[in-house]
Amino acid sequence: MKVEQFTLERMQSIYENQVDINLSESGVAPLKLSELVDDSLDRDALLAEALRYTQSNGTLPLRTAIAARYPGATCDHVQVTSGGSEANFITMWNFVEPGDEVVVMVPNYMQTWGLGRAFGALIKEWPLVNTGNPGRWQLDLTTLERIVSSRTKLIVVCNPNNPTGARFEAGDLDRIAAIADRHGAWILADEIYRGAERDGRETPSLWGRSDRVIVTSGLSKAYGLP
Repeated sequence: MKVEQFTLERMQSIYENQVDINLSESGVAPLKLSELVDDSLDRDALLAEALRYTQSNGTLPLRTAIAARYPGATCDHVQVTSGGSEANFITMWNFVEPGDEVVVMVPNYMQTWGLGRAFGALIKEWPLVNTGNPGRWQLDLTTLERIVSSRTKLIVVCNPNNPTGARFEAGDLDRIAAIADRHGAWILADEIYRGAERDGRETPSLWGRSDRVIVTSGLSKAYGLP
């Protein structure tokens, strides 16, 4: 297996720590360590805590807290990873076989596009439509209907979308789920920007709209915890 270079990520990893002004950053300003410690917490006890191995899938309290963000989910639905990129990787690795089709919303965070190719899949791009109006990036569900087939293993959705910032409403997400279900496809929903909305209106999740939905997320964008 040969993984293509992820040019965007390579550029950022090389240069983002060498500049005074970084215009490529897409998350909120990260927190300071002092801001993570509540005033009521015993700091001495925290500093005395020994470093140790923990559950590889995440501790029960952590998985329970994550599950509470998704109606109907339990801790058994949650796998904790080292960031959203690892979650995307293990999802692609688990599902995609040579000869499968993977439909990828574009523009997107192109990690999944490259991983699909590395695992031997045929990548079908599903472009957003630029209407030129406010809120201009929209879904083209007619095209999705046309390009999804019985060979489609995954439909990759990024909502809120990276890099356009477009947000997709519940009715559109229901239609995506219905299209996937008709063809027996899974949905990989990258929702790492959910919760970072600037107008206070949280984007609906794809979770629960089909039994074949995998949601990936992380703390680096909305929570300021890279």
